[in-house]
Amino acid sequence: MLWKLTDVGIMPLRDRPFERGKSGYKLIQYMACGLPTVASPIGVNSEIVEDGTTGLLASGNEEWRGALTRLIGNPDLRRSFGLAGRRKAEARYSLAAQASRLIDLLRSVGAC
Repeated sequence: MLWKLTDVGIMPLRDRPFERGKSGYKLIQYMACGLPTVASPIGVNSEIVEDGTTGLLASGNEEWRGALTRLIGNPDLRRSFGLAGRRKAEARYSLAAQASRLIDLLRSVGAC
């Protein structure tokens, strides 16, 4: 099988106020699809990506180059990160995982 760029989800960000407030939803989507991720450790990204488990965090050009090179050369690592990311997406971010919080929120709003 040939490696494709779409085999890795990326989320590069500059460290500026606007980017620090971004949601990280793109990373959750990548993980839900079973893709390994490489992301800048900006804002919530550092909480979503477990560096070395579900993907890699990279700060500068050299770290990005190293992270992508590492994943390109290691399909087993891509698979491992992708599976771990999928498990995390299901456990923390899926509707099933969030249903009770949503129900509690709706009940609390209805009680007002």
